[in-house]
Amino acid sequence: MKRKTPVYIAALIGGICCIVASLLLRDEVAKAVSGLLIGFGAGLVGMSVAQIYMNRFESKHPEFAKRTEIELKDERNALIRYRAKAKAGDITHWLIMGIAYLTIIISAPVWVTLAVVAVFLTHTAIGLYYMSKYQKEM
Repeated sequence: MKRKTPVYIAALIGGICCIVASLLLRDEVAKAVSGLLIGFGAGLVGMSVAQIYMNRFESKHPEFAKRTEIELKDERNALIRYRAKAKAGDITHWLIMGIAYLTIIISAPVWVTLAVVAVFLTHTAIGLYYMSKYQKEM
Protein backbone atom coordinates (compact mmCIF):
# COMPACT_ATOMS: atom_id res chain seq x y z
CA MET A 1 0.00 0.00 0.00
CA LYS A 2 1.40 3.35 -1.02
CA ARG A 3 1.16 5.93 1.70
CA LYS A 4 2.54 9.43 1.71
CA THR A 5 5.21 9.69 4.39
CA PRO A 6 5.70 13.49 4.01
CA VAL A 7 2.07 14.03 5.07
CA TYR A 8 2.68 12.03 8.24
CA ILE A 9 5.93 13.87 8.94
CA ALA A 10 4.05 17.18 8.62
CA ALA A 11 1.36 15.84 10.98
CA LEU A 12 4.09 14.78 13.44
CA ILE A 13 5.59 18.28 13.38
CA GLY A 14 2.11 19.80 13.76
CA GLY A 15 1.40 17.57 16.76
CA ILE A 16 4.66 18.54 18.41
CA CYS A 17 3.86 22.22 17.77
CA CYS A 18 0.44 21.77 19.40
CA ILE A 19 2.00 20.19 22.48
CA VAL A 20 4.62 22.95 22.75
CA ALA A 21 1.95 25.63 22.29
CA SER A 22 -0.13 24.06 25.06
CA LEU A 23 2.85 24.17 27.41
CA LEU A 24 3.27 27.89 26.73
CA LEU A 25 -0.30 28.69 27.81
CA ARG A 26 -0.16 29.34 31.54
CA ASP A 27 -3.21 31.57 32.03
CA GLU A 28 -6.15 30.15 33.99
CA VAL A 29 -8.57 31.02 31.16
CA ALA A 30 -6.41 29.20 28.61
CA LYS A 31 -6.44 25.94 30.59
CA ALA A 32 -9.19 24.38 28.47
CA VAL A 33 -7.47 25.38 25.25
CA SER A 34 -4.22 23.98 26.61
CA GLY A 35 -5.91 20.65 27.33
CA LEU A 36 -7.38 20.52 23.84
CA LEU A 37 -4.00 21.29 22.29
CA ILE A 38 -2.30 18.56 24.30
CA GLY A 39 -4.95 16.01 23.34
CA PHE A 40 -4.93 16.97 19.68
CA GLY A 41 -1.13 17.10 19.56
CA ALA A 42 -0.73 13.75 21.28
CA GLY A 43 -3.22 12.18 18.86
CA LEU A 44 -1.37 13.58 15.86
CA VAL A 45 2.00 12.45 17.19
CA GLY A 46 0.74 8.93 17.92
CA MET A 47 -0.96 8.53 14.55
CA SER A 48 2.03 9.93 12.67
CA VAL A 49 4.60 7.75 14.42
CA ALA A 50 2.47 4.65 13.83
CA GLN A 51 1.97 5.44 10.13
CA ILE A 52 5.65 6.27 9.55
CA TYR A 53 6.63 3.01 11.25
CA MET A 54 4.15 1.04 9.14
CA ASN A 55 5.43 2.68 5.94
CA ARG A 56 8.99 1.68 6.78
CA PHE A 57 7.94 -1.81 7.83
CA GLU A 58 6.01 -2.32 4.59
CA SER A 59 8.91 -1.06 2.49
CA LYS A 60 11.22 -3.60 4.18
CA HIS A 61 8.64 -6.41 3.97
CA PRO A 62 6.80 -6.10 0.64
CA GLU A 63 5.19 -9.54 1.00
CA PHE A 64 3.46 -8.34 4.18
CA ALA A 65 2.26 -5.18 2.41
CA LYS A 66 0.87 -7.21 -0.50
CA ARG A 67 -0.92 -9.65 1.82
CA THR A 68 -2.42 -6.77 3.81
CA GLU A 69 -3.65 -5.05 0.66
CA ILE A 70 -5.28 -8.26 -0.58
CA GLU A 71 -6.98 -8.79 2.79
CA LEU A 72 -8.36 -5.23 2.75
CA LYS A 73 -9.86 -5.68 -0.71
CA ASP A 74 -11.24 -9.19 -0.11
CA GLU A 75 -15.06 -9.24 -0.29
CA ARG A 76 -15.43 -11.69 2.58
CA ASN A 77 -13.33 -9.53 4.90
CA ALA A 78 -15.26 -6.43 3.81
CA LEU A 79 -18.54 -8.18 4.64
CA ILE A 80 -17.18 -9.20 8.05
CA ARG A 81 -16.13 -5.58 8.74
CA TYR A 82 -19.57 -4.27 7.73
CA ARG A 83 -21.37 -6.78 9.95
CA ALA A 84 -19.09 -5.89 12.87
CA LYS A 85 -19.78 -2.17 12.33
CA ALA A 86 -23.53 -2.84 12.23
CA LYS A 87 -23.43 -4.82 15.46
CA ALA A 88 -21.27 -2.15 17.15
CA GLY A 89 -23.75 0.50 15.95
CA ASP A 90 -26.66 -1.44 17.46
CA ILE A 91 -24.89 -1.76 20.79
CA THR A 92 -23.85 1.91 20.76
CA HIS A 93 -27.43 2.90 19.99
CA TRP A 94 -28.71 1.39 23.21
CA LEU A 95 -25.71 2.49 25.26
CA ILE A 96 -26.57 6.08 24.36
CA MET A 97 -30.08 5.59 25.75
CA GLY A 98 -28.56 4.00 28.86
CA ILE A 99 -26.47 7.13 29.34
CA ALA A 100 -29.61 9.24 28.98
CA TYR A 101 -31.31 7.23 31.74
CA LEU A 102 -28.19 7.54 33.88
CA THR A 103 -28.24 11.33 33.53
CA ILE A 104 -31.85 11.30 34.73
CA ILE A 105 -31.00 9.08 37.71
CA ILE A 106 -28.08 11.23 38.83
CA SER A 107 -30.15 14.41 38.43
CA ALA A 108 -27.88 15.95 35.82
CA PRO A 109 -28.97 19.24 34.27
CA VAL A 110 -31.82 18.90 31.78
CA TRP A 111 -29.66 20.13 28.90
CA VAL A 112 -27.28 17.18 29.40
CA THR A 113 -30.13 14.68 29.18
CA LEU A 114 -31.57 16.46 26.14
CA ALA A 115 -28.16 16.49 24.45
CA VAL A 116 -27.84 12.72 24.93
CA VAL A 117 -31.36 12.16 23.63
CA ALA A 118 -30.53 14.38 20.63
CA VAL A 119 -27.52 12.18 19.90
CA PHE A 120 -29.76 9.10 20.14
CA LEU A 121 -32.32 10.60 17.76
CA THR A 122 -29.61 11.70 15.34
CA HIS A 123 -28.16 8.18 15.35
CA THR A 124 -31.62 6.76 14.66
CA ALA A 125 -32.32 9.25 11.87
CA ILE A 126 -29.01 8.55 10.15
CA GLY A 127 -29.69 4.81 10.37
CA LEU A 128 -33.14 5.23 8.82
CA TYR A 129 -31.74 7.46 6.07
CA TYR A 130 -29.13 4.91 5.04
CA MET A 131 -31.60 2.05 5.30
CA SER A 132 -33.89 3.86 2.88
CA LYS A 133 -31.03 4.79 0.57
CA TYR A 134 -29.66 1.25 0.38
CA GLN A 135 -33.12 -0.20 -0.11
CA LYS A 136 -33.57 2.00 -3.20
CA GLU A 137 -30.14 0.98 -4.54
CA MET A 138 -30.60 -2.77 -4.12
